[in-house]
Amino acid sequence: MQKQTRQFFWFFLLGSYLFLSTSLIGSAWAAENRFKTLEDGTVKDQKSGLIWASRDNGSSIIWSEAVTYCENYSEGGHKDWRMPSADELATLYGNRRKVKDQDYEETIDVVTKSIKITSPWVWTSRRTAKNKAIAYGFNYGTSRRMHRGSGGTRRALPVR
Repeated sequence: MQKQTRQFFWFFLLGSYLFLSTSLIGSAWAAENRFKTLEDGTVKDQKSGLIWASRDNGSSIIWSEAVTYCENYSEGGHKDWRMPSADELATLYGNRRKVKDQDYEETIDVVTKSIKITSPWVWTSRRTAKNKAIAYGFNYGTSRRMHRGSGGTRRALPVR
């Protein structure tokens, strides 16, 4: 009986490993295939239909500057860029891929390598009371109210 228990344990352990590794590889593959880099340098999310800038603005920015940056962004010759919502940014979070950048010591979890996010916090289009706005965090996948006049490590990432 003890031999059968050991065999079952090893069989279960091997099966679990194969299932988990296949699932993780499959989801990583699916995420990379979900995002297509277009000829104009932008990135299309095949699932949502959104088109993203291929990188954020690259430096600390206050909320009003982020609005201006997104509205004036013209990559690919398009003039209809805007700031994303927290829900839209959340579609870029995940996949257990960690990307380290020079000006941030922690990790940033982004679902695709096609979009470069250089800081954990990206401003959203939502403004709140008391001079606050919502920023989305690619370090934990959460939104947070932050002071609009403080750039900190917040970035702008245009979407259309």
